[in-house]
Amino acid sequence: MGFLHNLKLWLSPPKMSDPDFGNLTFMHIGKHPEKSYWECEWTFPPTGTVVDIALQGRESGPDHEARQFYLGLSARFNSIVKLCRPRLERVFREWRDEQLPQDIFTVVRLTGFDVENPQEQAVRWNVSFETTNADWLGITISFIGDIPLEPVVDS
Repeated sequence: MGFLHNLKLWLSPPKMSDPDFGNLTFMHIGKHPEKSYWECEWTFPPTGTVVDIALQGRESGPDHEARQFYLGLSARFNSIVKLCRPRLERVFREWRDEQLPQDIFTVVRLTGFDVENPQEQAVRWNVSFETTNADWLGITISFIGDIPLEPVVDS
């Protein structure tokens, strides 16, 4: 791509309306176009809440694999929450000296998902939460396939 086209993409990123994800904005990475992506705030069907996602893709639209990864999260969401629960319990115990309630969504809200490369054999991805009271914590739990890793906490 030429300099002027890259400048145009940077100054006025393309936008599109997607039937599944809503309004998307293209984020062009000029030096590494293969890392370009579409970002949006998606109303996640299982929770009805808005989450941030980034779908890998080209100027023509999101990649099929990225779409399928995110669309598949709805059917897996209960199992994702079960896998996250022990990590969230540890965060609440260590950072707040509190027990995590049975219904985690009384104290945290889902804020986003991210996937590195949905075409990998063992996909690397993460889910993010934030606490809902004044004592704010951001909690990101990364996964390799269906194996959760240690949470990263931001305060």
